[in-house]
Amino acid sequence: MAATVALLLALGGTSYAAFTLPRDSVGPKQIRTGAVDSRHIENRSIRLGDLGTSAKRSLRGQRGPAGMPAVSFFAVVAASGGLLRGNATSGGHTVGGSGDYTVGFAKDVSACAYSATLGSADGTAVTPGHVTVTSAGGSVRVQTYDAAGSPADLPFHLLVAC
Repeated sequence: MAATVALLLALGGTSYAAFTLPRDSVGPKQIRTGAVDSRHIENRSIRLGDLGTSAKRSLRGQRGPAGMPAVSFFAVVAASGGLLRGNATSGGHTVGGSGDYTVGFAKDVSACAYSATLGSADGTAVTPGHVTVTSAGGSVRVQTYDAAGSPADLPFHLLVAC
């Protein structure tokens, strides 16, 4: 009988507290350390501003090494072989025919990666075709072709990543 009375009082007390406590009346001072864990917190309900300084600090990883720019050198070259923009130090048609160019830079770029695309410097349309690039003794050899695959003098943009 005493156990039943104790159970009724315990349940009644819990029910009483649930119905009579004002909303938001339980705060950090009323919660024991470790009493609330991830089971009790709704996903995506805590913002960065809700965390303490030491918790924020623990989320930071180590700083990585500073990166280098991906593109080290570039050139915009006219169909005539003239250098229009960029940091190329030499350029123009090679001896051997139309659509064959060599572009040089301030350092040997033979160990770098090259990418070229047909394109003008002034917004004018460029006839369809394709372009190839290869290393040429520390410079870059660029060959341009018309849509039929014949060598043709066409303007291009060259990127060199080292």
